[in-house]
Amino acid sequence: MTYDAPLADTAFPDALMDDDEAYLRSLRGDMPMKSQDVMARMDKVYSVYVEWRRDKILKEAFDTFMEDTLATRDGQRKEANIFFVTGESGAGKTEAVARVLGRHPSLQPRKASFGVIRPYVSIKLAGYILPRIAAVQIIAASGHPVNAKTGQGDAWSAMPAALRKRRVVLVHIDEVQHLIGGGGGGDGGGSTDDGQQLADAIKGVSISTPWPIAFVLSGLPGIKVLAQKDEQFERRSRWVHFPDVNIDTQRELVTNILVKLSEAAGLGLGAMTETDMPERIAHAANNRYGRICQLVAAAIHQALRAKKTQTELLRGHFALAYANSSRARDDNRMNIFMVDAWQGLEPGAFLDAEKRKGEEADA
Repeated sequence: MTYDAPLADTAFPDALMDDDEAYLRSLRGDMPMKSQDVMARMDKVYSVYVEWRRDKILKEAFDTFMEDTLATRDGQRKEANIFFVTGESGAGKTEAVARVLGRHPSLQPRKASFGVIRPYVSIKLAGYILPRIAAVQIIAASGHPVNAKTGQGDAWSAMPAALRKRRVVLVHIDEVQHLIGGGGGGDGGGSTDDGQQLADAIKGVSISTPWPIAFVLSGLPGIKVLAQKDEQFERRSRWVHFPDVNIDTQRELVTNILVKLSEAAGLGLGAMTETDMPERIAHAANNRYGRICQLVAAAIHQALRAKKTQTELLRGHFALAYANSSRARDDNRMNIFMVDAWQGLEPGAFLDAEKRKGEEADA
């Protein structure tokens, strides 16, 4: 049995089949006006990026990396290096790297008679895949035709020439742990040889003449095994690590996130920043920058959806947002925003309701 609504009488314009943005606008346009207003305000919230010290460190390190990448030896390109960005899940690596790549002057798109030149390509891995498939994805992302049946060695060997034709000088692979299997903090789907194979493949492409390719690899801290497996790889690696937020010394970061995101939504904060709410938020987000931003955005969403118009972001909105992203909905004692002794709760989302019931039964 299905519960689909009757088909609308309006004809579906063929143009929407090719225009993703127009199609999404049409979907939004069919929603109630209240929802459209909420989405318009959330668009502004999601457009905010709160910079802090680590972004400056990342930019300076990457600027140095690109200067070295584009420097020549006797007029010829030299071997390229590998730039690592590591951090725990929810640290905000993906957006930070995308910003630094997208804003670097040497990596901007360029118009040519045959089309647009894009000096870098970026792929994001969603789960374990073979290194050969990653190579195929990289070549395809550059716009170069590729045979999906190409063997692993052939795909990586063909990459320098293919990327040279597309004028690509840098490749970014996000969530690299999925290429390493169990050895890199990934899903454990790969063999123990995957890390070495990937290190060898990347090294080969980065030292290929006459067109060496620089790599940016972002992922969980476990991707360090790539450099640990090969001394030459280690020697040519550059590193930036995103640590967890230290609320004792970086409380201002959390308050800045609160202020800037709420301002984008048109909401006030009252005296929230003067309470223990920044500490609660950091605790609920497991002290990860990206998760803090997500939690604040989710609380703002709850405020905008309230039946009665809200002018301020309140602790109750965070309690609702936390309940939606955990299993604390039916157990307020496990909701960091609804108890006084919140420091005694595990950081992050409460998920183990079964363990909690077992502990109560044993008590």
